[in-house]
Amino acid sequence: MNTTDLIVLATMAGTIAVALGAFVPITKYLFDRGLVDRNQQAPNIIDFYKTYVAHTRKTTGRIGTAFWVHAVSAGLFIVIGVGYTIFRFILPRLG
Repeated sequence: MNTTDLIVLATMAGTIAVALGAFVPITKYLFDRGLVDRNQQAPNIIDFYKTYVAHTRKTTGRIGTAFWVHAVSAGLFIVIGVGYTIFRFILPRLG
């Protein structure tokens, strides 16, 4: 493991921490308004997103900021992970 690996891992850890931190207000919003069942055994996360987006758009006219922060952070986590895996492990074997 080299310095670049550690930097990428730290960046990924930061993005996932932000994504998780942004998911908390989404669930709190849904639970506080009774839009989802708190006691559901295996909730479908996609339904959480759909309900949050639909409800915030209906009440405020726009999608809640927590959703955008969560979506961008989770997307960055995925893109950084896939990109670095290709850069670090796939490309050196092709050349």
